Amino acid sequence: MTRGQQIRKALELLAPPPSQRAECQHDIGVALERVKHAAAAARSFRVAGSKKGRAGLRRYSAALRRLRAAYCSLDPAIRPLFSLAETAYVAGKPTIIDREMVRAEAFLNRPSPPPRRDASRNKAAVAAAMDLLDWWGHKAAVTRGGKWEQLAKILNPDQTVDLFDHLRVFKRSPGPSVEKLRGAHSILSLT
Repeated sequence: MTRGQQIRKALELLAPPPSQRAECQHDIGVALERVKHAAAAARSFRVAGSKKGRAGLRRYSAALRRLRAAYCSLDPAIRPLFSLAETAYVAGKPTIIDREMVRAEAFLNRPSPPPRRDASRNKAAVAAAMDLLDWWGHKAAVTRGGKWEQLAKILNPDQTVDLFDHLRVFKRSPGPSVEKLRGAHSILSLT
């Protein structure tokens, strides 16, 4: 299903008043982007925890160490000529290399997740569908074939997936996985 088809079907389901149709269309587009970006972020973390991803991170971290050693071995009179010097002389402030090394080490120090199928796109579609329903005055009820399930299927690029179990799990949870989001944010915002 194309993006235009997804938006059209979601508009039919949400049935906004004609005066608010453009706003609803915009909100649906935002929800589709949200699903796409959430799935991409989950994939990044999954790849970083994989065997191949960890090997790449180890090589990257080693290359950063070699770069820092090479930079530190330069004559102090030459260092300011290079872009790595932008924070090198500010006392107590790490360099770009140091910040990148900390970020790479943080990924390497995380335990590898157990192998399982990726459901990040499905979960993101369920959450975005619930938000859209709430924004547009609909109740998100966990019923097979209900508006929530229909809208989640529209937002999910894979139309063949049964999302009902995801609806039930999401409804029972105290809220979106805030702890996971905090964990992901803390790794990305290390300085």
